[in-house]
Amino acid sequence: MNEENFRIGMPLFCDLIVSHNCFFKCKMCMDWKSPSNLPLQTFDESKRFIDGLSEFIDYRLDINIMGGEPFMIDWLLPLCDYIHSKGFNSIVSTNGYLIDEEMAKKIADSNLGVLAISLDGMVAGTHDSIRGKEGAYEQVVKALGYLSKYNKGQKNVTILTLILKQNLKELTKIVNWAKDQKVVDTVSFLALLDSGLAQNKQGWFRQPEYANLWPQDKEELIKVMDALIDLKKSGHKINNPFSQLEAFKDYYNDPEKFLQETEYCIHDYIIDLDPNGEIFLSGHRLGSIKDRISVESLWFSEEANKIRRYIDLNGCDSSRSCMINFICAFKQDGSQSLDHYAQLAYSYQARGRYDLALVNFLRALRANPDNAKLHAGKAYNSLKLKDYKVAVTAYQKAFELEPGLLENERSNYLQSLRSFLLYG
Repeated sequence: MNEENFRIGMPLFCDLIVSHNCFFKCKMCMDWKSPSNLPLQTFDESKRFIDGLSEFIDYRLDINIMGGEPFMIDWLLPLCDYIHSKGFNSIVSTNGYLIDEEMAKKIADSNLGVLAISLDGMVAGTHDSIRGKEGAYEQVVKALGYLSKYNKGQKNVTILTLILKQNLKELTKIVNWAKDQKVVDTVSFLALLDSGLAQNKQGWFRQPEYANLWPQDKEELIKVMDALIDLKKSGHKINNPFSQLEAFKDYYNDPEKFLQETEYCIHDYIIDLDPNGEIFLSGHRLGSIKDRISVESLWFSEEANKIRRYIDLNGCDSSRSCMINFICAFKQDGSQSLDHYAQLAYSYQARGRYDLALVNFLRALRANPDNAKLHAGKAYNSLKLKDYKVAVTAYQKAFELEPGLLENERSNYLQSLRSFLLYG
C-alpha cells in the first residue's frame, strides 16, 4: 500500500485491563454488576503481552493498569516491576481502598511509575455516595497518609476526579486542598463517559440512569471550568491542559455532538488488553493473546490496516477510541504530541529509520518545544546517527524538563557523552 496516502502509526498509550472485579458500587460504573466468575487476565498473559510490545517499541510507553480494582490482583506490583524492566512506564488507577500501611511500603519499594487515586469530593458524603461505598473517603485520606510516610517523592501520585452533578461545587476545593498535600503531585479531571447504564444509546446522557450524574446547570459548569482555569494559571496542581478544561464545556453541553465534531481522533495510537486476553487497536478488536500470535505481527497485519482504513474513513464514530483520547490522552497545550509528526517519528524509529525519525521529532518539537519525551526522541535518534553533540544537548534538555526521564535514558545519555568526549 502506498505510504503516502496510508499511515501506520505506533502505540503511544496502552490500557491493560486486568479484571472487572470490584467491591465498590460506583454510580457511573457497571463492573460491580458483572458476574463474579468472569475471566481474569493471568500474570503470564500480561507478561507475554508486555514482551510482545517490547519487541517493536523502544520508547517509554505508558501502560495504564486498570480494572475493576487492580489492587485485588496479587501480582499487580510484580507486573509493574516487569513493565519497568522492559523500559515502559506503569500507571495504576485505583480507588485507594486497599492501600494500607503495608501496601504503601510495598508501593514505595516497587517500580510502579504513577499511582492514580480516585477522589470525587471534599466531604465523605459526596465521595462515598458517588462510589457506593461507606468509608471510601476516609480510606483515601488514610492511604495518602501512608503514601506520604513511605513514598518520599519516589512515585507520582495523582488524584483522579470525575466531573459530575454531585461534586461540581467541590472541584475547586479539591484543587485548593491538593496544593497543600506534599504527597499529591497533580489533580486530573475526567469527564463522564457512557458506561452502558442506559439501554437507549441515543441521548444516553439524558437518560434517567444518568440524571443524578450529569451536570444540568450549564452556566454553573462553565463557571467552575473557568475557576479551574484560573487556578491552573496561578500555579495550582491541575494536570489537564487549558484547552481540555475549555473543551469540557462543549462536551458537557452535548457529548454526542462533540464526538461527531471532535478533532481529537486517536487513529491507531492506543493498544489495549482486556481480561479475556482480547487485544484492541483504538477500541477495535484486533486479536487475542491466547492465540500466541506476536503483538508486532498483529499491529502490522492486514486486519490492523482494515481498522486503520475504517478509522480514517469514519473518524470518531460510536467506538470508544476518540473519547478515550479526549478524556485520558488529551494533547498538551500548544503540543501535537499525538499528531502526525510525532507518530511518524516513533514509527520510523521503531523501523530503524533514524534519519526520518529525527526529521519528524524536530517537526513535532517546533509545535511543542517543552515536551521532554520529544527531546529524548531527538537525542536517541541523534545518537544512532552519531551526532553525539546534539544527542548530549538534547538529553540534557529532556532531563531539565522532566528529571524522571534520566532513570530510563541514563545508559543512552552516558553513551552519547562518552562518544562526544572521544570523537567530538
